[in-house]
Amino acid sequence: MHVLKGFVIILLLVIMWPVCSQASQVGSLAPDFSLTDLNDKTFTLQQFRGKVVLLDFWAPWCAPCREELPHLDALYQKYNNDGLVILGIDIVPSEKLVSEFLQKVPITFTILIDRKNTVTREYRIRSLPAVFLVGKDGVIHYVHLGFGKDFLQMYEKEIIDLLQHP
Repeated sequence: MHVLKGFVIILLLVIMWPVCSQASQVGSLAPDFSLTDLNDKTFTLQQFRGKVVLLDFWAPWCAPCREELPHLDALYQKYNNDGLVILGIDIVPSEKLVSEFLQKVPITFTILIDRKNTVTREYRIRSLPAVFLVGKDGVIHYVHLGFGKDFLQMYEKEIIDLLQHP
């Protein structure tokens, strides 16, 4: 019986670790980074200070990621003139896979490649997709793991809330 209880506790810890890990980042300054897009143009998080930034960690092989990206693009098109920036951070350093995916699913927001997985490690990404909403102040305000259509209303509400705050 004690072995079964121990197993259940370990299983819960393994399952909950990603959630707890990201949740502990809420309220902290978002780690800055420097990454390039498919055209080798460099972007840093710091350059978007004063804007609301949605960081979306994804990979072309991730089915929920592929489903999520067009919806994020719609949010970007709706709110980019109000100060929303979306940075899609691909965690698989295969530019060919990303390029092929983007040919099939055109995205208007910036897609960056984490070639050395340094940003992925810095943000402690353990599951995909992972969304971090960073306020104008550079602080992580919301973290979401996974994707479902019900997330979209939540994202929009949080984006509007962050856009309205200095």
